[in-house]
Amino acid sequence: MKDTVVLKDLEQIKVFAHPLRARLVEVFADKPRTAKQAAEVLGQKPTKLYHHVEALEHVGLIKLVKTQKKRGTLEKYYRTVAKRFSVDSSLFEMMKNGRKAMGECRAMFTTMLENTMREINESISEKLICPEKREVEVTLARKHIRTTPANLKKMRKRIHKMLNEFAAAEDKKGDVEYRLVLVFYPLTKKKKRR
Repeated sequence: MKDTVVLKDLEQIKVFAHPLRARLVEVFADKPRTAKQAAEVLGQKPTKLYHHVEALEHVGLIKLVKTQKKRGTLEKYYRTVAKRFSVDSSLFEMMKNGRKAMGECRAMFTTMLENTMREINESISEKLICPEKREVEVTLARKHIRTTPANLKKMRKRIHKMLNEFAAAEDKKGDVEYRLVLVFYPLTKKKKRR
C-alpha cells in the first residue's frame, strides 16, 4: 500500500465525495475487509454497500487483495490503495471553467467535513471529548498563512513528512484512536500590480 495517492481524475473525486463511500475508504484503510465486514463496522446492511464498493474499486481507490472460500461462497477482501489521498492541484485550475467539476469538488470537501463533525459529535456523546477530562487532548487550530508558491511547496512537504512519521509511529496497543483532519486551502490570490 502506498503512503499517498494523488487524485487526478474528476470521476475519482465524484466517487469519493459520497458520504458513505468516504467512510468506506476509512474502513478499508484500516485493514483488508469484505463488504460484509465493512457493513458491520459502519452499522449498515451489506446489500447497501456492494455497489459503493464496486464504484470505489472501479476508480482505483480500493483494490481486491484476497479471496477466500467460506461455506461455498467466495469472500472478497478489499483494501485502499493508499493510506492517504490528496487532490491534484491542477484539477482546481480545470474547475474554474466547469460548474459540474466545481460541484463535485465542493461535495468532496462537504462530505469530509460532515464526516469529521459526525465523528466529533459521537466523541462528545461518548464523553471522549469533555471539559472534565484533561488527560485526553483535543487540538483545534485555525491559522491564516500568506506565502509564496515555493514556500507553500516546502510547507506541504513538511506536513506530508510529519503525517508519514505519525503513521509510522502508530501504536496498535494504544487504547484511544484519534483522527487528524487537515485542510489546507487558498483564500485569495494577490492581484498583480500593473
